[in-house]
Amino acid sequence: MSDGIDIKFVQERYQSMSDDDLVRVATQDAYGLTPEAIEVVKAEIQNRGLDDNFVKGVEAQNKTYSLEEVDIYCGIVSNLSCPSCGKRTERLNGTMISEVMSFILFTNYNKKIIVGCPYCLDKANDDALLKTALLGWWGIPWGIIRTPQAIRLNLKSKRTNHQQESNDYLRSFTLSVIGELETYKDNKEKLLEIVTRRNGL
Repeated sequence: MSDGIDIKFVQERYQSMSDDDLVRVATQDAYGLTPEAIEVVKAEIQNRGLDDNFVKGVEAQNKTYSLEEVDIYCGIVSNLSCPSCGKRTERLNGTMISEVMSFILFTNYNKKIIVGCPYCLDKANDDALLKTALLGWWGIPWGIIRTPQAIRLNLKSKRTNHQQESNDYLRSFTLSVIGELETYKDNKEKLLEIVTRRNGL
């Protein structure tokens, strides 16, 4: 291989993986692989007789996308049922939830993009705002610093929850799961499972 890694070693590594591990690489962990490693993964998928869509998942993670192309994938996600309430009455979008919890000398600051219908996204932002407002301030010094940051971020995110077009949070989420979206784009049940898992539900 061009970076000095032994191609035989790489082949043996992927050959030793279980089908589940190889599928995970193909759909989630192929970003940034060298062209030679990509070819090894694709060859191993084909050697095992696995679905050709897994090859597409590998390729999808190593492409550069225009905004229009990203929005096509966003359309796949936005037409799913809401992973929180299960309804299909509203187009899905993304939001950033930001929470701070403090315990005197310890402050925990979490940020995460989630996907859902506008009303469930509003509720997630509101829950994060309430938790942060009640529990965020009590850490020294980070609670006092992080709490206003989290409150501002939740309020800013909430303003985009009802956009009719895909917002930047949904685009970011989509790019983070692009290999899985390409692999399972015709399987709505699997796509909903992916979104639910990523939301932490």
